[in-house]
Amino acid sequence: MAENEQAPALIVVAHPEDVVRLFSTVAPGADVAVVTEDGSAGRELEAVGRALGTRSTHLLLSPSEVGPWCREQRARSDARVYTHSPQEDAPLHREVALLVSRVFERLWVPATGARPTACTVLDDAAFQGKLALLNALYRERPDGAASGACTDPVRDGPGIEAFTEVRAGDVVRALSLTKPEVFAELADPWGFAHSTYEGERFALTANLLGTLRDAGPPRSVVDVGACEGMMTEHLLALFPDANIRAVESEPRFVTRLRERLGGLPRVRIVEASAEDVALEADLVLLAEVLYYLSDDASRDLLDRLRASHLLTSYGGGFGAQVHAALARRGWRCVQSATLPGRIEPVDGASSPLLVRRAGTEIRLWER
Repeated sequence: MAENEQAPALIVVAHPEDVVRLFSTVAPGADVAVVTEDGSAGRELEAVGRALGTRSTHLLLSPSEVGPWCREQRARSDARVYTHSPQEDAPLHREVALLVSRVFERLWVPATGARPTACTVLDDAAFQGKLALLNALYRERPDGAASGACTDPVRDGPGIEAFTEVRAGDVVRALSLTKPEVFAELADPWGFAHSTYEGERFALTANLLGTLRDAGPPRSVVDVGACEGMMTEHLLALFPDANIRAVESEPRFVTRLRERLGGLPRVRIVEASAEDVALEADLVLLAEVLYYLSDDASRDLLDRLRASHLLTSYGGGFGAQVHAALARRGWRCVQSATLPGRIEPVDGASSPLLVRRAGTEIRLWER
């Protein structure tokens, strides 16, 4: 392909109207796939394809069909791949973005919370045509008004289509940082290694824990949710005489944890959920973990804590709930440090996708 010749477009989205709303400027000549369990959407998709001049349209009846279809398209030719932003609100949109990212390394997504790579402002004729097509789709749906489709405002201004080129890893990191899910297929999904925010959180945590060295350092430590072992390494350096249990339930994180620390005599790696291990030690770290547990499981975990000191790291309303629950159980905060939120790339370095790190309050407790 000549250097100035653009690859054909491949668009994979959740609904026919998404093609119109987000990708009308790149749809002409493109191969388009829509992921929906509503088989009747095929007629809408064909109408959209004709109106926008797509090369082909394909109805995928389940998210499970996305991967095989994308791999088939990848084997046929190079393509410029467009899909949803991982920062969109709709769960199916985020799922489609993740599934496409597992096949293609480079993606183009709407510049939602991102630095645009390419931007097109529609002229009046294109804008009116796009609006008419969207309205035609909604009018043809008998339940449109009941579902809110005709009354919710169009928040993504249809007169501008801006896109950002991202790496597959950017999609995973954006989801890891904004959704209560764990995406372990990618090493360091939260960007600990490069994020200035996470670097400062580690430093503040180390400073708080360092106060224990002058008042009888812990000889036993439990690091709950050790992930890939970055904090566990800090603990080894902070407390050279302590034995550490690193508790992690995700198998792929456990594998990396063993690669990093498995040969060290002072570290015992425990592959288990925090719900299934004894939380008895001089010091227990319970930072950024409770988000992933149910309310009942969190209450049970806090009831089972048997430690001299406890470290937590939570912010906002959730943090206030955790702090109140600990106070009711007789814990007393003896040291604290607040880390304000900030906006930074999802990988902490150079990604065009941006995320707001919400901020946290790190607390050292004793009982």
